[in-house]
Amino acid sequence: MEALLLLLRWVHIFGAVILVGGLCFSRFALLPALADTEEGSREKLHESIRRKWLPWVILGITLLLVSGLTNFLLFNSTVKSQGWGDGQWMKQTNYHAIFGVKFLLALVVFYFTSGLVGRSSGTAWIRNDRARWLGVTLGLAVAIIMLSGWLRNLHTGPNQSSGSEFGVALSAESTPNNAAETDRYQGQEAGSAFREQGTKDEPDDSTGSARTE
Repeated sequence: MEALLLLLRWVHIFGAVILVGGLCFSRFALLPALADTEEGSREKLHESIRRKWLPWVILGITLLLVSGLTNFLLFNSTVKSQGWGDGQWMKQTNYHAIFGVKFLLALVVFYFTSGLVGRSSGTAWIRNDRARWLGVTLGLAVAIIMLSGWLRNLHTGPNQSSGSEFGVALSAESTPNNAAETDRYQGQEAGSAFREQGTKDEPDDSTGSARTE
């Protein structure tokens, strides 16, 4: 199971690198470079890039969908089988809600990415303003990465450890003797109490002198 989870994580990261890396390159390097070319040459370059980039887009989307859904199903099964939070852990942490938002955002990213490299007339409005929609898609991808980090942090499960496992527990309560000694030197009468105690502890000089005589 551990080997499978590790493999799925690698596949998921690889798919994200393909899509997000391609989007970053297109928005901040390719489009500014092509802006200085003639219209005819620019369209030919876009078509050539589209044909070569399309298979990688399909591969990245496929890897993300397969690995992401498989990871979710396996993790959901683990939570139920181990009884995290008495069966209420998913509800307590809002895990399903966070994953649902992440999945919906991912579908939007897949749609825009496919539209940017597609040829359908239904997505021509995306290609007509590539710079804007590349920026929107990248922003959504960043939001997905942040949500993924949040979900990954929850994968550690409920905190069932107690403080005693990490050493001797420290008690805030003082012993009665210590409390009495502390109270003895507090308040307005602290000075007089200290002087009276010192008087009792001193020997009686007059008694000693009488015995000597």
